[in-house]
Amino acid sequence: MDKIAQHAGEVLFRYPSGLPWVIGDDRNRVVHAENRDITVILLGNSAEEFTDGDLSRLIGDKKSVAELDSAAARVTEGDVLFFAHERGRMRSQAPLFLTRALCWTTVDGVPLISDDQFTIKSIAGLRPDPAVLASRLTDAEISHVFGLRSIWQGVQTAGPGEWLDSRGDHAPSRTVWWRPPRPDRSAGELAHELRDAMSEALRSRTAGHREVSADLSGGLDSTTLCFFLADLGIKPHTLFLASDNVANNDHRWADRAASELGADHRSVPYSSVIPYVLDERTGTVATAPEGPSIANTALASVPMIEETMGVTGTALHLNGHAGDALFGSVSTMLWSLFHSREKKRYRRTWQFRVLNRYPIGQTVRMVARKGSYLRDLRRIARHDFGSPGDGISEHSRWVPLPNVHPALTSTARAHLRRLALEGTGEERRQLSDDRTIHQILSYLVVHGNVVRRMNQAASPGAGIAFDSPYLDRRVVEISLSLRIGERSHQYPAKPLLAAARPSAMSLDYFTRPDKGEYTAEVFAQHQAIKPVLRRLFAEGSALEDLGLVSAEHVLRSSDEFTTSGAGYADLDNIVIAERWLRSAT
Repeated sequence: MDKIAQHAGEVLFRYPSGLPWVIGDDRNRVVHAENRDITVILLGNSAEEFTDGDLSRLIGDKKSVAELDSAAARVTEGDVLFFAHERGRMRSQAPLFLTRALCWTTVDGVPLISDDQFTIKSIAGLRPDPAVLASRLTDAEISHVFGLRSIWQGVQTAGPGEWLDSRGDHAPSRTVWWRPPRPDRSAGELAHELRDAMSEALRSRTAGHREVSADLSGGLDSTTLCFFLADLGIKPHTLFLASDNVANNDHRWADRAASELGADHRSVPYSSVIPYVLDERTGTVATAPEGPSIANTALASVPMIEETMGVTGTALHLNGHAGDALFGSVSTMLWSLFHSREKKRYRRTWQFRVLNRYPIGQTVRMVARKGSYLRDLRRIARHDFGSPGDGISEHSRWVPLPNVHPALTSTARAHLRRLALEGTGEERRQLSDDRTIHQILSYLVVHGNVVRRMNQAASPGAGIAFDSPYLDRRVVEISLSLRIGERSHQYPAKPLLAAARPSAMSLDYFTRPDKGEYTAEVFAQHQAIKPVLRRLFAEGSALEDLGLVSAEHVLRSSDEFTTSGAGYADLDNIVIAERWLRSAT
């Protein structure tokens, strides 16, 4: 117990027996209620206006933790954790899309549940999992079979829509409490509901905050978010990252929105993030306790946001994470349209192909694909990753083939195959029986991970928390209910969001013919990080010692040219992973 207290904090609540139940620190607001049978507590600051009395009324006369689905769903948003116990049984639940997440392992025969993987690692003395680390050197995290794996060996995680059921001294089991709705409603039906849900999501997150800041990138998600804030009478301090690409017109749309909102608008060069990427603390265990990930650049932006927006007095910075997945196009959308019962679906599929210049053969193979989630995992378990997938025809897969940089060794590739094979034996399957809904939910988990990891990277003294209302359960459920026929008709762009936008927001934002493009920033970041790469890999590397990369190949690749910049981004992620591994061992 002394070791647990040393790493986790003081005992906040005890069982009736006097044994510790919840251990933590004073960074969380605590709400507590109980009746004759169960005791419930909330930990987190997103339920600012929720009181002990509110919680007491919410649980009513429920007799078992298994009866608390609706109560837990009502309050677990943002950073709020839900714990309840009855005699011999405990329920532990995090927000639906893991903006705060729960994990567990067993130490000396005792199962420990935590919202902090590094605390569990420290108590149990765990080491990095080389297989998961190998997956983090790719983009495999976009598939939930890979994205839910902990970087620390022996740590298990709860996924979206699951709560942990603990009985006696047994390890917790995952219990599914949430399923996505059927996508069978129109934008006309859903617009008003989405408008109300966005308002409620923002109202609950901003309660108690005198000052609020938000991204205002010129894109639809952040712009709509800021107009919703204004609709609630909240004037946010806004942040814009300016591209070096003169053809990028996002600044015009951001400036227009800031002017219409009367916002305190701050613009900084996108390149201002680069010094933070180069900072030796970025991507280490101290700032990335869950390991390297596709969130590396987002984590590097955290101290920049703290420095730029901290002077405003804000303690909450909102972003548009998950908006693209919820309202925009995803690659499986055309398959779902073709196999739906929508009128003129075949003609619209053809028109989509022509508009996007998809090759006929690849398009036919894509929409004709059958397969299954398990079949795609088995394919990865047999793949050598020596060549990319077959272009457009890959778009309809349940699990895409990870993009593997040539510097990754045969050992790293074997780890990827093993993780995929293990995935076929897990209880978890696809997140929905609908391919498009499954893909959207996979992306929402990614965005939830990014928001959570941004909060982990935040400086305790800065006092700024990060969140996105597009990860709110109410917003997600309404957005997922949109029929594929309307989701796939992306004019105006993001049709449901356009229909639900606040009245003060012009439709012009959704019909703009241009779109921001940031390839120039990818090149600039790689050029800046190249000296770091050469220094780290010139005399071997920790990743090479694990057998995951060839240092020689990494160095050779750094001088190769790529027009898209994709290879550069892969190398930059390898650099961050090398830095992280050195800090962890």
